[in-house]
Amino acid sequence: MNLDNLTGELAGLGAALAFSFTSTFFTLAGRKLSAISTLALSMPISCVILMGLHLLTVGEIVPTSAPLERWFYLGVSSISGFVISSFFILRSFQYIGTRLTLLIGSLAPILSAILAWIFLDQALSANSVVGIVLVVAGIIWVVSEGGKGKTTERDDNYHKGLLFALMGALGQAIAFVFSSQGVAGDFPPISASLMRTVVAVVTVWVMLAVQGNLKHNLRLIQTESHSMKFIFVASITGPVIGASFVLLALQFASVGVASTLINTTPIMIIPIGYFVFKDRITVHAIVGTIVAIIGIAILFT
Repeated sequence: MNLDNLTGELAGLGAALAFSFTSTFFTLAGRKLSAISTLALSMPISCVILMGLHLLTVGEIVPTSAPLERWFYLGVSSISGFVISSFFILRSFQYIGTRLTLLIGSLAPILSAILAWIFLDQALSANSVVGIVLVVAGIIWVVSEGGKGKTTERDDNYHKGLLFALMGALGQAIAFVFSSQGVAGDFPPISASLMRTVVAVVTVWVMLAVQGNLKHNLRLIQTESHSMKFIFVASITGPVIGASFVLLALQFASVGVASTLINTTPIMIIPIGYFVFKDRITVHAIVGTIVAIIGIAILFT
């Protein structure tokens, strides 16, 4: 096996595991804070931590020597993945519920592979296609468990919610493609992660200022000190560790394979949900996990 591919694939699984912990801590913090506030408060923390790590590993606080081309690719990736995609997903949650939104979001790896094939000429082997299909099928099977969503087809906003969920998945796919270009060559993933986070911080807080929510979110730092503890940890596991693994995966593996492995978070979160939230592990979830693991094994071979 190609060691570069193996590095990318392991990084993809590492990102999924990191994001499963991030989701858990964001869930604990989100019991009192909105998703937008949680995102806005976590990003600056991640940015400061990444700056410190960047200074220690690269020798400068921010990658000022990075060419504008990389800033463009990583900036578009950040806005598409952190901002636009998050907006569509949050609106989709409101219209069709979490389960159906995540179900449609499982299409992101397939969309990523298609975009990479069209724009980056990254053709997938038959082995990779079979592995991706099995992993996505396993994820869809796991996510599809549960009762009916928040709404039905008779609701006026049902089709709008479906469209928003699909746009959220497309935003993630576009982010993967641009990130892949941003870390092409031997560019340090820690630098790329910091660049994406800087763009996200500026974009999100400018949006809050325009909406008139700046003071409210700043006040939350003092009034919600308990939630801030969860946000602090999530800021490390997600935008720092998880995002860096994402960029490492995209640097060494194809966009289709990397995005598939990165999106196995719903599988990774099953045991965490069992121990933290006392969620029951069902036969349905076990079957989906087995199918996904078979797909992962095929990707690794």
